[in-house]
Amino acid sequence: MNMGADFSLFVGTAGIGSNPNPASLYFDLDMLDRHDFVIEHDASLSRADASTGNNYSFNQTIWNTVLQYFGGQPNATIPPAAKAKFNRVKTEEARDPNFSYGPVQFIFSYGETAIYLSTMGDPTTGVAPVPYVRSLFEKERLPYELGWRPTVEPTTLNSLGAMLFALNLANGEPVPEGLIVGEHSLKAALIGLDAVTGDVVNAKAYLAATLTGALAQLNAS
Repeated sequence: MNMGADFSLFVGTAGIGSNPNPASLYFDLDMLDRHDFVIEHDASLSRADASTGNNYSFNQTIWNTVLQYFGGQPNATIPPAAKAKFNRVKTEEARDPNFSYGPVQFIFSYGETAIYLSTMGDPTTGVAPVPYVRSLFEKERLPYELGWRPTVEPTTLNSLGAMLFALNLANGEPVPEGLIVGEHSLKAALIGLDAVTGDVVNAKAYLAATLTGALAQLNAS
């Protein structure tokens, strides 16, 4: 998928943080399936909230609410993708009595939209063919048979940070007080830090960041 080494380090560290023993430096998909731990969060683009249904299997009904924002156009772009993402937040906030959405979830949910636009399309413009995006979500596969190939330019934390900012501007969702949307806040969230205060909110992810060198990279930035 041509993910940059910087992104791979930070997202891999986040995954390791889901292991009950992060010092073992590995993780699997079952470990990731823990509500509000590292990556899993409410208002997914294609899954139900943990307290309202199955939060790990693809949900076509929910995904259809995202697709409708592309209006039959050939490409997904930042404005409709941003509105689709914010609609998921508003929808679950209204119907899920246990809805959880703070700065960390804010960052991750925008990050996921940025990732699919970047890897299925262009890391700079965020323009991605809808058939590629649908294949990724609905078939859970890379759409080689449709003509997709890895992007020429890699998807990096810097490019994702810029797209996070652009996505937020496109729908006007209020930014959590004190949060600066961008590369640094994405890094912080991925290694278990509160993206606003810098406090450790996930001790295991923070330990994994120390062991993998991700913490040193964050401090260097």
